[in-house]
Amino acid sequence: MVQPLASLEQLTERLGYRLTDPERVMAAAALADASALVRAYGAPWPNPATAPAVAVSITLAAAERRVRNPEGYRAEGQGGYSYQLPATAPTGVALTDAEIRLLRAEAGTGGLYSVPVERHGGTL
Repeated sequence: MVQPLASLEQLTERLGYRLTDPERVMAAAALADASALVRAYGAPWPNPATAPAVAVSITLAAAERRVRNPEGYRAEGQGGYSYQLPATAPTGVALTDAEIRLLRAEAGTGGLYSVPVERHGGTL
């Protein structure tokens, strides 16, 4: 298994509170999942120590979303209080369109590219 792009300690610093043992297990899984997505959209970056800062930052942001909202709720309410995330906000370790664009740019896979076109009979 490939090492996550960010550490549990880095994620804990972002969260600002100490994780319980079950939360640590979930957080480690979130880091592994987020790292897999970041690599899929970016580049393999096999060594976390040499991964670009933007890849590490996006990994931490995605894992933090998962840890803070493990059930993936978009809205909650109690009494007179209610809170709702925008419909476009990612839940879990899903990446935003902006994060994906940043990763593709960092990996050099985001710009224009050519696609070979073949003609199969008929006229154009």
